[in-house]
Amino acid sequence: MEILFVRHGETEANRTNLFYGRLDYGLTQTGREQAKKAGNLVRMMSFAPDRIVVSGLRRTHETLEAMGFPMEDAEIEPRLDERSLGVLEGLTFPEITERYPDLFERWDSDWLDFAPDGGESQREFSGRVRDYLEELRSEDHRPGKVLVATHGGTIKTIISIILGDVSYRFNQIEIYNCSILRVRLTRDGFKVDALYNVVDFEL
Repeated sequence: MEILFVRHGETEANRTNLFYGRLDYGLTQTGREQAKKAGNLVRMMSFAPDRIVVSGLRRTHETLEAMGFPMEDAEIEPRLDERSLGVLEGLTFPEITERYPDLFERWDSDWLDFAPDGGESQREFSGRVRDYLEELRSEDHRPGKVLVATHGGTIKTIISIILGDVSYRFNQIEIYNCSILRVRLTRDGFKVDALYNVVDFEL
């Protein structure tokens, strides 16, 4: 089995540097253009998906459509939603530090188990993503190519799970809008093949 995990295109929240987690933003025009490039890259790879999966959030649905794949063919998988950030959603970094002055210190000191009020911890987030990957692994008998439109935090978490290291350093990986993570499922488990940034390609 081969899986492409695609981060959604730019949203207004990306453009204005909001913490937005599960807030349901759509794509900007730039985001739609990024997604079109990602679709071109997928076709350049000769990757014809047997299955298409999206998270439950609109920005992944719009990304899929802009890539040239119809939503009517997609399975919606809420376990691939971005991490819920609770009360932090919709705020900028300066707004958070003003309202919750010690929050980032607490977050850094307990990275796996700290959860903003109303939100998820990284451990909880990783748990649902891991659950999805285990389900995917159990379906190894199903057709071989899967296209998944999801989120930056979700892709970082997938990388950390596959590599067996859930330490904070994986939060430092840059997953740009419409980056594509290429993963293979072998007898030994999931393997990371490549991480593509669409801005590096003339598409």
